[in-house]
Amino acid sequence: MTDDTPDDPDGEAQRAQELRETVDPTTATDDEIEALCALLDGRRGRSDAHAALSKISSHPNCTRRVAVALQPYLVHETRRTRDEALDMLTWTARTDPDALDTTVEWLLEHLDTEDEHMRDTSVTALRKLAEAEAVLLRSHVDDLIGSLDDDAVRANAISLLSTISHAYPEAIAPARDELVALSADETIDASAIPSPLGTVALVRPDIIDPVVEMLREELAAAERDQARIGIGSALGRIAVAYPEAAPMVVEELLTLAETDPDDRSPDIDRSVVLSFLGGIGAAHPETVVPELDRLRALLDDDNRLVRSSAVETLGNIATVRPAAVRPAIDDIVARFDDTSEDLQFDVVTALGKIAAADPEIAPRVVAKLHEWFEGDTAEDEAVGSDATEYGLFDLTGSVEDENAETHDDFEWRLQEDIIRAYGRIGAATPDALDPVMDEIRACLADEDLSAEAAAALGEIGGVRPEAVAPAVEDLRELLAEGPYWNRKAAASALGTIGAADPEVAELVVDDLQRRLADSNYRVRAAAAEALGTIATVDSDVAARVSEEVQPLLDDDEWKARAAALEALGQMGAADRDTAERVVDDLQTGLRDTDSDVRPSAANALAAIGVAQPALTVTAVEALESRFECDEEYLFVRSTIAEGLQTLTATHSDAVTVSDAELQRVADADVDLVVE
Repeated sequence: MTDDTPDDPDGEAQRAQELRETVDPTTATDDEIEALCALLDGRRGRSDAHAALSKISSHPNCTRRVAVALQPYLVHETRRTRDEALDMLTWTARTDPDALDTTVEWLLEHLDTEDEHMRDTSVTALRKLAEAEAVLLRSHVDDLIGSLDDDAVRANAISLLSTISHAYPEAIAPARDELVALSADETIDASAIPSPLGTVALVRPDIIDPVVEMLREELAAAERDQARIGIGSALGRIAVAYPEAAPMVVEELLTLAETDPDDRSPDIDRSVVLSFLGGIGAAHPETVVPELDRLRALLDDDNRLVRSSAVETLGNIATVRPAAVRPAIDDIVARFDDTSEDLQFDVVTALGKIAAADPEIAPRVVAKLHEWFEGDTAEDEAVGSDATEYGLFDLTGSVEDENAETHDDFEWRLQEDIIRAYGRIGAATPDALDPVMDEIRACLADEDLSAEAAAALGEIGGVRPEAVAPAVEDLRELLAEGPYWNRKAAASALGTIGAADPEVAELVVDDLQRRLADSNYRVRAAAAEALGTIATVDSDVAARVSEEVQPLLDDDEWKARAAALEALGQMGAADRDTAERVVDDLQTGLRDTDSDVRPSAANALAAIGVAQPALTVTAVEALESRFECDEEYLFVRSTIAEGLQTLTATHSDAVTVSDAELQRVADADVDLVVE
């Protein structure tokens, strides 16, 4: 080892570099791992130590040993050191959660320690790890529920149950009565209880009434923006899952949005809670449409964020009740003259949704969007009164922020949003875009707008391929070269157009096959998805390319694996030989370490099970087995439930789970975001 230098008096950096260069990750000893962990607390050499430990932990025989060695650093006195250790273990949680079982048990042992620092840092680490992968706490749910009777541990137990409630509401459901009782106990801090109770209520209708009442009281009493947002979200999801509760929830949320803000600048809670009404309205429009006059009034609210949410909510409601929103069109258009650029973007997005759902006003909206696309729409006063109101600038004298958005940035972003709106409209009412088709095609040559133009042309071409035929060669050029975002957008567009036009499909299948080996995972995923889309209408394509898609099932990036699973499901549904070859791979995908991949495997198995009767039983057994798995997350089980419902409709004798159970789980995964 070399001598210390003035810049590295303790030789930490040199030791870290030497260990990084000499330690073999496949044969690293416990002493070497502990030496690297110790360097995380040094003044120098931390980055080398971090890199070496990350590389070592990627080897299956070392992952658990690195996690155990890092345990003391999760509760270290120095925050920087704690963060370093937690950062590495969070990655491990996503890639190999089983390797952390010893670490999680070690942290849980500190929940009742009298050492406040040890207790608080342990809880923080557990929350962060569980946020990455809730399964880490699944086997400890019963113990956490048992701790609700312990005054010393109760608050932390509630916090941890809240962290994983979105994933395991049914596991927490046995504590529902106790949580309801605790929420009414004025002697304890019950601020964390609304989150788990609100989620449990989605799967246990017997507690809806007391939970809604409790949430309403908590909403009225909450003093912090984030608390009101969390409670509002819980109420919003209950309203979507239980329509009978929706009118009461709509009144509560709308009343909060209308409330005089007093000193609550910048009113984030009012705007976010208002946006939840869009999700409720899209699911149950009959509960929100009667209140549209109140929503329209909020378009003139003093707060820019509230005005923005009002625009967004009206656009979302229009996706299911366009005629009801039609009288508000002029008010929404008028908001484009607002001094807030962000609000102008929201207006464009909302108008795209409205016009896509309402052919009667689509031509008028397209004309207005074209006017804004061509015109100089930015205000000289840029940000306007909201910036002054929130103290974003020092008006007594400030220098220009080098990161501030310029006029050119605004114009580019606005044009991007307008092109996205064109795409949405074109997918529903393509004829309305005739006046702007040349404009959209011309944007393929603009390096700033080409990806959005390609995406829009794909949406239009999916329903009217002849309208985009002149752009197909340009899209093929984008697919072949240029930045990844162009290749990705072109791949998606050509897949959609190819599914609608066999001649285009014949032209582009080989191009898309080559992109399966693209250096960027986003392009690989888009190419797989595109080939799957084409295969749904051409079984020959399925037989021809499925073997080239299969290697993506082992891709390092989850999005590529998920795309490959979806594509192989489509191909297997179209071609029996492909289905027989890939069905085992799809079952493996149903157990992928990354939870975001598993829904794609479920979709693929359901598609094959419906289309290929010889494989129906295989698909059903795999799906039901995962549906009953205690460790599976709610959002994955919800997707599986929907797949089994599809199979029930075509092969009712094969599915053993009851329709009521499948519906209950499918309804429990509520998303208030309207795409």
